[in-house]
Amino acid sequence: MVNTYMFLETSKLLSEKFNEKKINNASFSIRAWASQMGLSSHGGLQQILAGKRTVPKKYIPGIIKSLDFTTGEAMYFETLIDFEKAKTPEEKDIYYKRLNHLRPNREEVKVVEIENFKYFQNPLHSIVRTMLERKDFENNPEWIRKKMRIKTTKREIEEVIERLVTLGLITEEKGELKKVHKHIKNKIDVPSKAVEEYHKKMSLMASEEIKNQDINQREYNSFCMNMEKEKIKDAKKKIRNFVDEFISEFEAPNKKSNETYQLNVQLFSLTKDLGGLS
Repeated sequence: MVNTYMFLETSKLLSEKFNEKKINNASFSIRAWASQMGLSSHGGLQQILAGKRTVPKKYIPGIIKSLDFTTGEAMYFETLIDFEKAKTPEEKDIYYKRLNHLRPNREEVKVVEIENFKYFQNPLHSIVRTMLERKDFENNPEWIRKKMRIKTTKREIEEVIERLVTLGLITEEKGELKKVHKHIKNKIDVPSKAVEEYHKKMSLMASEEIKNQDINQREYNSFCMNMEKEKIKDAKKKIRNFVDEFISEFEAPNKKSNETYQLNVQLFSLTKDLGGLS
């Protein structure tokens, strides 16, 4: 029997429930199921099962009735819909916690999407992960906290380490933390709220450190120029190649460094396209 509480996607939950119905009745179809729900067409249900749309609120009563959900299952299902429709990471996290709370056995089901979001959203993940290869690194959250220029807490550092282990990005062997991959990159030119948050926070930190760090510890450059739109793609490629070359030349070997740095490179437009107006 399909366990409703172990699903984190309505499309997969409903697909499994549909397959279960098919096992009990080989002639059962999506059209028949839509009819059971009181829907005039089966097209919408078909799109939901394919993962192409979320469940409309008006479908909920019919789905709950047709699947004979218990009160607990119905609450879980409605919360799952809210989870999928959440527009911000904060909202998504709230519904995620509610889903875990609604499970009878309280067993948490990990959501890779949320964990990945938290990785990119919080710069501490990449900073801590990078610090592991310093020669002076100590597997001690309080030591890490004291080394940070970013204001943080011992508990937050502990959560960061736990998440890195959960995501398989670091391992702990005999009390020593180790990277699993040398570097992590997000998909090129793919919009991501998490990555946007990361760049905002690192850019803010860069502005704050202008006054906090000695000029011999940092290097800031800024240049305003005009460009042809057709050359933007090549310019971005050139910057990415530069970053790769910079890392290759200046990144210290494992356990040879005693400082951790951030390299920010930004290329952005200072003017707006007025759609042909002059």
